[in-house]
Amino acid sequence: MLVAILDSGLHRGHPHLAGARVSGFGIDGDVPPFVLSDDFTDRTGHGTAVTAALHRLAPDVDLLAVRVLDDELRCTTDVLAAAIEEAARRGADIINLSLGSMREEARGPLQRAVTLATERGAVCVAAAHPRGRPLYPADLPGVLSATTHRSCPLADLFVVPGPLPRFLAHGFPRPIEGRAPSDNFFGPSFATVHLTGRVAALLAAGRDPSIPELAKQLREQATGDWTST
Repeated sequence: MLVAILDSGLHRGHPHLAGARVSGFGIDGDVPPFVLSDDFTDRTGHGTAVTAALHRLAPDVDLLAVRVLDDELRCTTDVLAAAIEEAARRGADIINLSLGSMREEARGPLQRAVTLATERGAVCVAAAHPRGRPLYPADLPGVLSATTHRSCPLADLFVVPGPLPRFLAHGFPRPIEGRAPSDNFFGPSFATVHLTGRVAALLAAGRDPSIPELAKQLREQATGDWTST
């Protein structure tokens, strides 16, 4: 199984990624035509932390690290859409999107990219806005999405009631030895990769890869509905 991580890239030598099977690419430029690069080096640590969290949950999957975010953890809608499409072309079974755009004009390009990916058999899993505001691609049809709360344990999953297949999951990456959790990353980016780990397990078990069926299976795994504010 191949899982694409669209983020800031990857630091190959990180000890949390020992034994991981990794390939990848970077996208250079802000507008088309883009240059696909063999350099997917992580310059911020965010993509490495996301990928390491997945490797802990699903050590047997192959990883496709896709560098889309710059040093300020930003990218354009065109870059993100192109990365989704290219990951699907390279055979990704799951596309993990720990990022998104609040801009309404991003909806169309990202919907087209998600549709292409879905038609090629990829499942898109995206980070939802932490305060419930519209965020794309998480708020698009055909996308599983995740949010988080600091009280959610690693082993738990909650259903977020509403029209979208959205879940609340653990929001921290792997712990940093000798450092407090408050010194580490936290947020929907990591809830997304924890949801991706569950999706990978379902696909490995031969479950139907359609979004409605995966959402049903995830709801059956969930601890319950998330009702806290």
